[in-house]
Amino acid sequence: MNIQQLHLVYFSPTRTTRRILEEIAKGMGQKTATVTDITRLEVREQKPPVFGNDLVLMGAPVYSGRLPKDAARYFSILRAHGALAIPVVLYGNRAYEDALLELKNTAEACGFATLAAGAFIGEHSFSGKDYIIAPNRPDKADLAKAFAFGQKMAGLLESIQAPGDIGPLAVPGQFPYKEAVTRGPMDFIQVTEDCDGCGVCLPACPANAIDEANRYAVRPERCMYCCACIKACPPGARIMKEGFLKGIAKMLSENCSARKEPETFFAGR
Repeated sequence: MNIQQLHLVYFSPTRTTRRILEEIAKGMGQKTATVTDITRLEVREQKPPVFGNDLVLMGAPVYSGRLPKDAARYFSILRAHGALAIPVVLYGNRAYEDALLELKNTAEACGFATLAAGAFIGEHSFSGKDYIIAPNRPDKADLAKAFAFGQKMAGLLESIQAPGDIGPLAVPGQFPYKEAVTRGPMDFIQVTEDCDGCGVCLPACPANAIDEANRYAVRPERCMYCCACIKACPPGARIMKEGFLKGIAKMLSENCSARKEPETFFAGR
């Protein structure tokens, strides 16, 4: 099947999803035509693209077994006419539960034919110096598997003539999906005296939750708990306070230390 263009659409606050999608694209050996980084609030507020005879790599992290709400909302308004999609999720070495199924179903509801899908591992957003969860992932082995996945996609594309030739794609998950975890505003990030006012945290935050006028503190009512601002801070001046979320980080570090490997799925297989 001749694909006119390859596109990447991803939500990636800590850049792990982006790295995997970029490596899959490299493996496909096809130049990327456009990148739509919906991590940025201003991008999510724009009118989404419509895809024709294209292939779209769609990616997002897993938050408590589901897609992040802001990412899910944007993916749901994409439109496709004869386009293919490869949904990919990144999870922090615990479980991806219903997130991959949710992304696959969303893509198909938008008119995409799903050729394949993947669940890869990235360092957990709660991972830090106190509690480490899947450190430095995706690592070289993960990236190599993403590249090989892309190579296989390129081969599959040569074996089909049209989207109608693609069989059903089955991925793990349950429908109805697990109930999304809802938490009220939590003031869980401390800005220490090491903050030098560089402002790197401002563009790192996907929710416009950083209050520049208040020593770069977090507005709890906007925060989505992605911890991107903590990971982006050059002097390490942003830390997780003692409390509920740090307790979750401790639990994950104790119970999710065994290495999990990427899983890939192919239509009609």
